[in-house]
Amino acid sequence: MSKKTLLLNSTYEVLSFVTERKMFKLLFKDKVEVLSSWEDRIDWINNSIAQPSIIRLKEHVKRNYFNNAFSRKALVKRDKSTCQFCAKKLSASQITVDHVLPRAKGGVTSFTNCVVSCQVCNNKKADRTPEEAGFTLAKKPVHPSFSSYNYVADPQDHWHPDWNDFLAG
Repeated sequence: MSKKTLLLNSTYEVLSFVTERKMFKLLFKDKVEVLSSWEDRIDWINNSIAQPSIIRLKEHVKRNYFNNAFSRKALVKRDKSTCQFCAKKLSASQITVDHVLPRAKGGVTSFTNCVVSCQVCNNKKADRTPEEAGFTLAKKPVHPSFSSYNYVADPQDHWHPDWNDFLAG
């Protein structure tokens, strides 16, 4: 099955996309309700259901927003493939990752310390802070929201129109 299932908290907050296995476990344990389905059907033994595209937990779960590991793809999406120093729109091959506080000065690789940069700006900044290099950041780097962090669309992915209600483009 190549179509995904979006999992929502009981408050309709997006939690993640879940695997087919996880989706079945949640359904059979009656922990979720199906809000939307694909046209495809899932058949087993003497039964059949429409493949869920969105499921919602019946009970609320607390979520740790800052537990997501750093991802270059999510960083690029967060910064919209734009150099955060000169505002130039970059192609995938032009993108470099700049550490706001350089690693040489104790900076870590994290969403709150990294930004997309063009090669020219990254080289000019070198092992200096933006202030030391005379640069101004377009915006302060922050931890991305779910929609940009967890869902970087693959061209082969199917998109369910009902996801638009929960995932900002």
